[in-house]
Amino acid sequence: MTTDPSVTGLYDCGVAHVMSNVVPVWVVTAVGVVVVGLVVDVDGRVASMVAVLAASLLMAFIVQVVAYHREGLVSRLSLAITGSVLLTAVAAVVFQVLSVVD
Repeated sequence: MTTDPSVTGLYDCGVAHVMSNVVPVWVVTAVGVVVVGLVVDVDGRVASMVAVLAASLLMAFIVQVVAYHREGLVSRLSLAITGSVLLTAVAAVVFQVLSVVD
């Protein structure tokens, strides 16, 4: 039984590469979001969230270049970026709800 190479290309990155290349980007995004929530006032949170997202995207590219593995590069990079965007979006919604409650 043969599989389509375009389908298996999505899963070539392996769990070890995801853990070492994607999860640190998510952790930096989560830490940045928490710091923004604790330190920055309500009026400056949007700009700070954009800065956190930009820093995490830059880190995603740097991590992929430093830990160069050809197989699954696009998958790992898109997974890191998607996770960072989703974390930032969820945090923005939570901050918006909390600012309305206050």
